[in-house]
Amino acid sequence: MISPAQTAKGAEAITSDQWHVVQSRLLHPGERRPFVRSIHSEHVDRLACRKAARALRVQLAKDWGAVPEDERDEIFVRRPGYKSLKAAKTRRDAAE
Repeated sequence: MISPAQTAKGAEAITSDQWHVVQSRLLHPGERRPFVRSIHSEHVDRLACRKAARALRVQLAKDWGAVPEDERDEIFVRRPGYKSLKAAKTRRDAAE
């Protein structure tokens, strides 16, 4: 089950009690705004979760076309109980 959570530092996060696929989407393309994360799907095991993540990546890649690489969605596979931040810095901001 997907539920809200907080990190040890008090930041807003999301989690699930199953393996889950997290999609991180840029809120305002072209701007240096944060990525907003959401749980795309939940699965009973890691293998099923990885398959779903790959399928989602293929589906999204069709729409990316001319979208710059640092503005494309990120896809993560997370274990049960893993807390993912609801919002994260852009790749450019994290590298600085």
